[in-house]
Parts: sequence; C-alpha cells; structure tokens
Amino acid sequence: MRAIFDASVFVRALADAEPASARWVERALGEITVSVPSLVFAEVGNALAGYVRAARLPAKGALERLEFTLRVPRRVVEVSQLAPSAFRLSLERGLSVYDACYAVLAEAEGAVLVTADRRLAAAVTRAELV
Repeated sequence: MRAIFDASVFVRALADAEPASARWVERALGEITVSVPSLVFAEVGNALAGYVRAARLPAKGALERLEFTLRVPRRVVEVSQLAPSAFRLSLERGLSVYDACYAVLAEAEGAVLVTADRRLAAAVTRAELV
C-alpha cells in the first residue's frame, strides 16, 4: 500500500499521541510505503515549535520528534516538482498551494492521502481522515 502523509499525521501522532495517527505512523515503519512533499518537514517543525512556545513540549523532545519525522518517509518529493500542478489544483479545488502539494502527490502516485484536514481529504479521490 502507498500513502501520502500530510504534516497533521505526524504532529497528531508524535505530539498529541492521537491513536489513529500513531497507527498510521507505526505502519509506515514497515508495512506501507509513505511519500511526502519536502515541505512536510517545515510544517511539522513549525507545529512542534508552537508546542514548545506553548510549553506543551520541551525543545529537546520536539526536536527528537522532528528528527524521527525525517526518517519515516521512503520517498521525499521536492516541492519544486509539485508547485506548478499544485498551483493549478489549488485554484480548481479551493485549496492552499501547500495542501494541494499533498493532493497532487497522492493522485500522481495513486496513493491514499492520510490527513486530519477534512477539507483536504474531501478534495482528493482517496483519503483517510484521522
């Protein structure tokens, strides 16, 4: 099985210990192939920084979670490869260009998009809402 994870999956699994997201991340360590656009790491880092600023995670713990995130995907696609198609898709489906990068990648790979974002999930053919 192929899956595309957006940043919400990592954040919910690693910072919130949300069970459905954690199961997907666990599956990514062995039974499924996960691809991500390269922007996912900045998005996860930004979210984790917010947890540190809100005193919900220590900086060291947040950095460890970010470093773990870097090891999960088997394939990382540069945003520069996705941006033109993501731009067009964002206009067609009312998404941000950031979110459209995940949608474009999922559709190009025939993969399921795993996300906590209802709007993003509704914009793609195959999605798993966590």
